[in-house]
Amino acid sequence: MYRLLLVKNDGTRSYDITPIVGTINWDSNLSLCSAMEFDVIWTDAGLFPRNPCDLGDVVLLMKDDEEVYRGIIVSEGRNGRDAIKYQVYDYAWYLGKSKTVYQFNRMRADQAIVRILSDFGMLIGSVPPMSTIIDEIYIEKSPAEIIEDIYKREEARTGKRYNVEMRKGRIYFEEWKDLVIRGTFRLAENLSPVDSMANPLEASRSRTIESMRNRVKILVEKKAEESKQAIYEVVAEARDDALIRKYGLLEDVYKIDVEDEAKAREVARILLQRLARIHETNTIKLMGDPAFKAGRLLDLDEPITGMSGRYLILAAKHTISNQLHTMELELVLPEEVK
Repeated sequence: MYRLLLVKNDGTRSYDITPIVGTINWDSNLSLCSAMEFDVIWTDAGLFPRNPCDLGDVVLLMKDDEEVYRGIIVSEGRNGRDAIKYQVYDYAWYLGKSKTVYQFNRMRADQAIVRILSDFGMLIGSVPPMSTIIDEIYIEKSPAEIIEDIYKREEARTGKRYNVEMRKGRIYFEEWKDLVIRGTFRLAENLSPVDSMANPLEASRSRTIESMRNRVKILVEKKAEESKQAIYEVVAEARDDALIRKYGLLEDVYKIDVEDEAKAREVARILLQRLARIHETNTIKLMGDPAFKAGRLLDLDEPITGMSGRYLILAAKHTISNQLHTMELELVLPEEVK
């Protein structure tokens, strides 16, 4: 059973508001912050339960005794006697609402991320080792923008991919390869769990070669000693001859800093691996499981649309209405996410 709990922002009182809540929606995507919406049934008739919700209060969505979502009420919408609508964001919301300045002098990426999170009072669940050296000044950027730039540099250098999310009030950085999931649901409390993938409610699939690139060149900017004008030199190339023969030549060029020239071949290989393929965008609607979040990987074999293999959840939208939980997932091949 799902319950929605409210904790007043002064920490002195808490309420189980499940009886006065209608529909609950929450979602996640590949960003630091996730959102939830819920509506409170309201009337000015006598003897109806009082609505205790206010801006700044903490909301916790629970499934049985397990916490599914925790966030802060940031917006309230009223329209006559209609249900009151509330917008909730997890604590990473604060990282996107400030502007700050940081100067990192050859600091490791993981140390830079921990420093920012600590400065802004964020509780840390995990930050894996990231050895990319950050030598940068960030001015008038939000903490969220700075953190994203830092771990994206680590991804570009190493080929690793990271998911960032809040769980139980703590922020976690995790590699995608560690996040393969399987889901279950129960039609009733007295029935055994059923595989969520067994009976998709809806599914759609689209495929395209528009974003395919089957040859990648890496450029480095160098200065001619006499003219002092910038010249560009191709220092590495990667290609997929089979795809070139089948679909024709589709090329892209990327510029890197001269100090990264030694890694040019590896950068070309990683970029080609991501780009040299048919690109897919898929959606599937299933009975709900809170474990399905953006950044998770799942193995799928859907015979109607032909989706088969391992997919990344690009976005997940969950809906609970009258204790019925459904979810809509946007899926892509892991290599397609830049």
